[in-house]
Amino acid sequence: MSWYAAYTRCHHERVVNKLLSEKGIGTFLPTIIVPSRRKDRKILIKRPLFPNYLFVELNETRDIWMKMFRTPGMVHICGNGRPMPVPDEDIESIRIFINSDRNLYPLPYLHVGSRVQVIAGPLTGAIGILTKEDHKRRRLVVSVELMGQSVAATLYDDEVKPY
Repeated sequence: MSWYAAYTRCHHERVVNKLLSEKGIGTFLPTIIVPSRRKDRKILIKRPLFPNYLFVELNETRDIWMKMFRTPGMVHICGNGRPMPVPDEDIESIRIFINSDRNLYPLPYLHVGSRVQVIAGPLTGAIGILTKEDHKRRRLVVSVELMGQSVAATLYDDEVKPY
């Protein structure tokens, strides 16, 4: 049996997780607790660590795969042209992270040279290129072109998303 990353429709992770579990297919949906703002108060809610993804434990039997693909809300299994198993060490590492008492938050996978859009702060809406990462202070340097000139700004890593 191997673990696979399953991609679901938007906000269908819990539904697909429940339906697959009812069919007897092993699943793992890592969740984190995040603050959420309502009109009159702030509350803590559980959200999937990886939006639109959950992990499914499958063997090579064709009928199990057909059961999984016929599940409402399921889109596909991740891989390069064909389903690729997720290493067991990665699943175990995710379980360790989830069971720890640390604050976890998902970040987009960014690399130097990728285009990003600022989603928070005074530069909201600006589009630029990631030029430098400072892992110690959780900061990114984003270069924004204006009128043929470049301006660099230092931002927190949760203030940008891939563009």
